[in-house]
Amino acid sequence: MQNPSKAAAFWLRRDIVRGVFEPHERLKVEHLVQFYGVGHSPIREAILLMSESGLVVHEHQKGYRVAPVSLADYDDVLAVYQRLYKLAIEMAIDLADDEWEERVVVQLHRASKAKVVEPDGEPEAREHWQRAYWEFHGALVSGCRSPLLMQLLGDIGFRLERYVNLFAEPSEGRRSADGEVLGMHRAIVDALVARDKSGAVALIDDYFAASQPVRNAIKERLRSSLKAKRGRKRAD
Repeated sequence: MQNPSKAAAFWLRRDIVRGVFEPHERLKVEHLVQFYGVGHSPIREAILLMSESGLVVHEHQKGYRVAPVSLADYDDVLAVYQRLYKLAIEMAIDLADDEWEERVVVQLHRASKAKVVEPDGEPEAREHWQRAYWEFHGALVSGCRSPLLMQLLGDIGFRLERYVNLFAEPSEGRRSADGEVLGMHRAIVDALVARDKSGAVALIDDYFAASQPVRNAIKERLRSSLKAKRGRKRAD
């Protein structure tokens, strides 16, 4: 049986990332105990774990809240994630072995079979699709053999995914774009198998650049959301 604290942390993180709990929403222990059906200690430990990951913040004498969102935070986590990701890939190629190569190829195959689900699609189905690609990228960077770097990438990656779930919109061209992304993933894996570090990093730069229109749309919706929130506060 899974450790109750780890299970509570998993579900709390998932629900924060999916937007079940809104930015800056207060996290009350009693409410979460009833919501998840676990004890007080697991919930408190889960909240502490999420505060370490940056998804939860503590306010003096006010308790814990879901981390707020901002353009500055989005730009920060995005820039750091991309740099750390490329560092992990470079380290992975330096330390590459057949076991890592096989793991990456298997996860790419599994991810390629996952059905694309838009942000407004059925939550469980979208989570299944997202998890397939999380596991693929996890396999890619696992070759760095650094638990610390993997932990940082995981924490920052979940923070980025929250922005996607909160502010990304479905687009008619998304499915064809996803086909292009799959092609990019295959090209990256080919470069990794060939131990072509410069080629792999260049392909990863192209992969990040291909998603820039999505990030621009996220920033615009985030900007509009924050502006509307400030307007409501002035009206109050």
